[in-house]
Amino acid sequence: MTVGPGAGGMRVVPDRVEGMGLQALTSDYRRIMEIVAGADGPVTAKDVALALGRETTPAKIEPVRGQLRRLSDRGWLVRTASGRYRPC
Repeated sequence: MTVGPGAGGMRVVPDRVEGMGLQALTSDYRRIMEIVAGADGPVTAKDVALALGRETTPAKIEPVRGQLRRLSDRGWLVRTASGRYRPC
């Protein structure tokens, strides 16, 4: 697993740079990337939670939303104006 230094410790999701593959991500984040890439269009956190086999309660969706945002903040995904996510 590739990680980089971040505020308060090591980053689980590294900043994406040219040529970096999904192997730089943990298996949980790779699975999320596969779900988003395999979707017909931009997805919501609820869509991803369902695809992961999780319940659609706020307690189960919010952690997924955080993971999607982290992937977006680090250049792996694009967050649309409507709050959906798609591959870069």
